[in-house]
Amino acid sequence: MADDLGTRHQFHGVQPVLPVADATRAARYFCDVLGFTLDFVAGEPPSYARVKHVPPAGQGEAVYLRLWQVNMRDTRPWRGEIVIHVGHDIDGLYATYVKRGVDIVEAPTSQPWGLRELAVREPDGHVLRFCGYLPT
Repeated sequence: MADDLGTRHQFHGVQPVLPVADATRAARYFCDVLGFTLDFVAGEPPSYARVKHVPPAGQGEAVYLRLWQVNMRDTRPWRGEIVIHVGHDIDGLYATYVKRGVDIVEAPTSQPWGLRELAVREPDGHVLRFCGYLPT
């Protein structure tokens, strides 16, 4: 059996890095439209940022996304998506995003694997899939 490095070294949390055309604009969108909070912006001029959502104690884990400014013509097209677990009310989140003009890729859908999911696309083309557990 392989050595369990994740346990031994206490791996915890994932912070995806998204290539974006403009780090400041992307951070503003994530905060003003998608409901995150700005954690930091770095560089002069700004070229790297991190946004976060830290839930109240006992209501899940923090979500951090890093936004890395790159020349979009030099990057390969994004082929994946990021899944963000939500504690409740995917439909309410959907309604808010619709009012804010968010590009909805998939309206809330109850999946056979026990999740209700909503997928959106942010201005640089990344897909974020918000999901929550269906009531049992």
